[in-house]
Amino acid sequence: MAKDHSADLMQALVAKLYAEITGNDGNIKIPRNKFVTWFRPGIPFVPDDFLFCSKGLIGSTAEQTQQLQHQAFVLSKLFDFVPDISNEFVDNKMQQSVFTSTQDSISSVYRDILKYSRVVNLEPTPDQAKKLKKYRDLMSVTKEVEDIITGAKKQVTEPGPITLAYTAKMNDYIDAADEYMNLLIDAQSAKGSDPEAIRRVAAWTNKSKFIRKKMEAAEMAWTSQGYKNEYEQMNAFINQITQRSMVLYKEDLLRKFNSALLTSTNEGTAGDFYYTTLLPGNFATSPGWVNFTFYDQDYETHFNKSTSQWGGSAGVNFGLFSIGGGASGSKEQIDTNRKATKFRASLSFTQVPICRPFMDPGMFSMHGWTLDKLWDLNFSGKKVSDGTANPKGRLVAYPITALFVKDVVFTFDEWDSQSNYVKSQVSGGGSVGWGPFHVGGSYSHGKERRDAHFHTEGGSVKIDGMQLIGVINNIVPKSPDPNPEIKDNQFV
Repeated sequence: MAKDHSADLMQALVAKLYAEITGNDGNIKIPRNKFVTWFRPGIPFVPDDFLFCSKGLIGSTAEQTQQLQHQAFVLSKLFDFVPDISNEFVDNKMQQSVFTSTQDSISSVYRDILKYSRVVNLEPTPDQAKKLKKYRDLMSVTKEVEDIITGAKKQVTEPGPITLAYTAKMNDYIDAADEYMNLLIDAQSAKGSDPEAIRRVAAWTNKSKFIRKKMEAAEMAWTSQGYKNEYEQMNAFINQITQRSMVLYKEDLLRKFNSALLTSTNEGTAGDFYYTTLLPGNFATSPGWVNFTFYDQDYETHFNKSTSQWGGSAGVNFGLFSIGGGASGSKEQIDTNRKATKFRASLSFTQVPICRPFMDPGMFSMHGWTLDKLWDLNFSGKKVSDGTANPKGRLVAYPITALFVKDVVFTFDEWDSQSNYVKSQVSGGGSVGWGPFHVGGSYSHGKERRDAHFHTEGGSVKIDGMQLIGVINNIVPKSPDPNPEIKDNQFV
């Protein structure tokens, strides 16, 4: 296919964005997770949708409290999914999937793990038990709050102060690392005499040393203000002690899991959810977004990577398409042959850590627990994860970082002629997306239905607001994977 076809160009754009959010570089000192789930298309939001992330669940009025609870409910349900990678996982070079779910939820699998697990019991010393509790309480806290509507007291589990500081400074470092990778990848893909190509090479030559210093400063702040070393040492201590006895550890996990269950007033009896938030809570309005550009010469660098094989083998197409029935009752329509001559794109993106105070994923890597026979009877002998190259199990991966974009602008010669197609779909009640980007049309958050808007300007389409276009996932290792030296009678 020619490089002016919309599907090919969007596929190359996604490949470049993938490289920037997962790229490895000697100057970046944190692991870059390489399993990305793309939403097709993205999910639009407004900054006020995340007010509860910075404000909490109790507002100044009953109505505001109800709204904050509803926001928390929607977000928790959005990220409480187990990604299905059974048919769309490719290889270790470029692991991606388009969003589908196993129909299981993270919270339900984690609940079953706590319910059916047996843990090693070689008692720690009193000092070790005291230190273990202290560290766990620093990482997450359970506090009592009063419901402004009913006046009832209830306990809420939230990230502890050291977790908040660690994650916020880690996020600043990730933003700086993304900016560095963006500059490098732009320079490496520049070709020809286009002014944009020349600008990219010059930008790397003149700015890379400053961006590297910015990244190093962010790392130092992560260490000094984000308790990086202390946080990681506490995790190492917890792992070491729980290899001998996980009884107190599991009791703490159960307590925090149970206290994290809340109920949204707006949703009534269907409103149960496990508190989940994004850190930092003010990410939507913060200045730490990274600028991203794509022009037609980027196609040559990025399309011929394994994303092209992935797009074909998995049956995934990034052409212009409409989804949703709307008034016309139409199904998904994909047009792979629409032209996009002289294509350019610009946007801003940020990666935001997902925080689940109810869950400690460190348990998945510990070797001091196993599952009892009731698990096998109820779930047909499935592991949590079998840890293979193409993992199988009830919880093979879970999202840890949300990828948001805003200020999306697409420019190409044929946009004016294509805008009639888009407008006709939107006016019929449908929604239109291009790759992982939501262009326009109706969408819903919980019970609330909204419209996303775009406008054309000088041969460009500008998409209003911000949207969630994907998540980066952690892959769960073989779990459970008990130490073979632990005897069966040492599990309780």
